[in-house]
Amino acid sequence: MRLRAALTAVVCLALFGVLLGLVESRWGPLLRLDQRTESGLHSFAEAHTFWSAVQRMVSALLSPTALRITAALVVLWLWWRGARLAALWVALVTACQAALEIGVKDAVARPRPAYGHPVTTATGWSFPSGHAMTAATVLTLFALLLLPHARGRTARWALLGAAALLVLLVSWSRLALAVHWPSDVLGAWLLARALLGAVTAAFDFVRPGRRAAETAALHLRSSRRVQPDRAEDGSRTTAD
Repeated sequence: MRLRAALTAVVCLALFGVLLGLVESRWGPLLRLDQRTESGLHSFAEAHTFWSAVQRMVSALLSPTALRITAALVVLWLWWRGARLAALWVALVTACQAALEIGVKDAVARPRPAYGHPVTTATGWSFPSGHAMTAATVLTLFALLLLPHARGRTARWALLGAAALLVLLVSWSRLALAVHWPSDVLGAWLLARALLGAVTAAFDFVRPGRRAAETAALHLRSSRRVQPDRAEDGSRTTAD
C-alpha cells in the first residue's frame, strides 16, 4: 500500500512538473487550448443565466472553505472515536494541501481569465485551481475513510465513483464560470494526488498498517456498542 502510494506520488509530481514547465514557459499550444476552451465556455455561460447560477451554487457548496470545515469536523470525530493516527492523517493532508496551494499560486502568479462581462468574480492567482485541488484532496480522503466499510466490490466502486463525480462537478464549475484555465484544473488534480500519496506513504512507513487498522476498526467499535443494547432489549421482551 505504501509503495503504491509513493509511486503514485512520484508519477503525479513528475507530470505536474511537466505541466508547470509548460505553463511557466507559456507554451503556445497549451495557451491556445486554454484560451479557446475558456472563450467558448464564457460565451455559453454569458448567454445562459440559469446555467451560470447552477455552476455558482456548485462552487459555493463545494468551496475550499466548506470542505475544510467538514474535514476539521471529521478530524474531531476520528479523535473522539480513538482513531488518533487517522485523525492526524486527515489533518495533515488537509493542512498541507492549503499551504501547498497558496505557495504554488504565489510562486507561479498566473493571471485568471479576464473578460469584459464576467459571469462571476474570483480573487487570487489562477494556477492551480483551489476548488479543484481541495475537492480532489478532501473528497478522496473521505472516500478512503469510508472504503473499508463498503460491502462488496460494487459498493466500493460506487463510493469511489461518487467522490470522483463530485470532484469533476466542482472542477467543471470553475471552468464553466470562466475563472480558471483547463490547465489550472489539471495541475490541481495532479498536485492533490501527489500530496495525498506522499503523506499517506509517510504515515504508513512510520506506522505500517496502523492507520488502515484504525479506520477499519471504527465499524467494529460501533457494532460492539450496539450489541449490548440489542441484548438488553431482547431480555426485556422475554421478561414481558
